[in-house]
Amino acid sequence: MALYTPIIGIITNIEYIQTGSTQTNDCTILLTLEGEEPAGPFQVQLNPNTYVMNLHPFQVGDRATFFYDPNAPMVLIYPPRYTAVAGAYTPQGTSAKMDVFLEDMHSSDHSLMLNIGWNTPVTTANGQPFRGKLAGHLLLVYYSMTTRSIPPQTSPEQVVVFCRTM
Repeated sequence: MALYTPIIGIITNIEYIQTGSTQTNDCTILLTLEGEEPAGPFQVQLNPNTYVMNLHPFQVGDRATFFYDPNAPMVLIYPPRYTAVAGAYTPQGTSAKMDVFLEDMHSSDHSLMLNIGWNTPVTTANGQPFRGKLAGHLLLVYYSMTTRSIPPQTSPEQVVVFCRTM
């Protein structure tokens, strides 16, 4: 089972949310999405600690994938509200996966296998080139095509390495 659960949808509204009783926290954003996975409406909270791939400024109409910790506390409201640990702009035809990848480059849930090419950009979360072994690290992988094998294989377009679990 993956450490983080993905949620995918189209952003329909963006607002700053109030934290505390007297002031607005201009660094916390609430996105409302029409979900593909899960289906239906849901909300995603982005706080200052949320990693956003390529620092993409999300806009209404964007298709995006967000990852949340399924073991973290969650407010029981409708629509469901998730606190994202990471997010990626994923227009139609692209995907993102956040997981620990094993020595053979299979994800921990064995749902994806990576074929890293010499020209695949591999960086740390702060944008620095990563030259170490990828196995055992939490990775955010951005890709567009996969094989039809089991598990699907991909040559990712971008890999972000989190040197510590988020």
